[in-house]
Amino acid sequence: RLNIRPLPGAPRRTKQCHVHDTAGAMPRERPETPYTEMEPESKGKRCCKATGKVCGGACCVYLLVVVLMQAALYKWATLHCSAGALIDYEYPGGGAKDLVPSNSLVTEQDPRWWGSSFIASPANKDGLPEGASAGVYYRTWGPLFWTVTYQDITSKETFVIRDRPLALGGSHKIMRCDGTGSVYVVTEGSHYFMNIIRELFGMYSSRVYNIWEDSTLVAISSKLGGSGQSHKQMIFRAPDSDVPFASSFLKDRHYHGHFDEWFVQVNEDSPLPNFVPNSVTVLMAFATAAMKNQTAAPGQMLELLEELPPAQHREVAAVPEVAAVVLDAQSVVAEKNEAVVEALEVVEAKEATVPDQHV
Repeated sequence: RLNIRPLPGAPRRTKQCHVHDTAGAMPRERPETPYTEMEPESKGKRCCKATGKVCGGACCVYLLVVVLMQAALYKWATLHCSAGALIDYEYPGGGAKDLVPSNSLVTEQDPRWWGSSFIASPANKDGLPEGASAGVYYRTWGPLFWTVTYQDITSKETFVIRDRPLALGGSHKIMRCDGTGSVYVVTEGSHYFMNIIRELFGMYSSRVYNIWEDSTLVAISSKLGGSGQSHKQMIFRAPDSDVPFASSFLKDRHYHGHFDEWFVQVNEDSPLPNFVPNSVTVLMAFATAAMKNQTAAPGQMLELLEELPPAQHREVAAVPEVAAVVLDAQSVVAEKNEAVVEALEVVEAKEATVPDQHV
């Protein structure tokens, strides 16, 4: 602090302003630069930063590629789903409102490398076919969600079904390709957590879905037959009613050998057009068929056992996942062998009673 003295003869200042202001103040310390800022960054820290940037950039590129791939596959799947292609169209098979028959058989087809399909055929109220197929459902894979389109007998795409990956639980949107009518959304919504409990305890009504027409709740769909139950079926009812207006069930698991066949029935007083219950059934049919194809059928296990030497049959049967299938296959083989032996005995007995000239 500088000690400045007044000049001789100069008037003394009686008020010292700075004494009162600085009397109780602490002396300020000059900030010193931390040593860590002066030291050079370590090689390990620089490597971690570079790795983080590379990983972040790779994740951004991967996400961009996934989104672009999904957009391209969705565009390819719905390439013929446009309003311009359906101007003045007569909609064979179901009419302009329903698009599909009220009673129909939905039958699995051989899967292809790009996806799988189910054909829809008209049926009577007893579930018997009434003619050739009315259309086909194609399911196209995507990295984010599946896309299901319906083509009628003239290869016109009339409606499309797609997942809603950002919704809570299972959710799908059903839209007409001509741009008319309402948009239907089938979603678990508030039933999501209760559906988990129902599935966990194997309840008969294992899953419940809300069906929205634009922003109005118009129907409730219930999946009947939980885990461990072979009979799969669905019912559709109004929110204020307990009586179903539509239903569907897995009619056959061995159509033409190993294909699934579903029967869908929609009443005339249904508040939904026929293609909505049909679409919900198809979504369940695709999932059920995919689960079935993950396990080997008895016929496929027979072929496997024929290729393996007898010494390895016991090793294959020791695997828990295929033990039951192997037992079924062995029982089928035993039954066939017994039938062959009986047939040979019958033939030999007949040959013994027929004269030589007639043999």
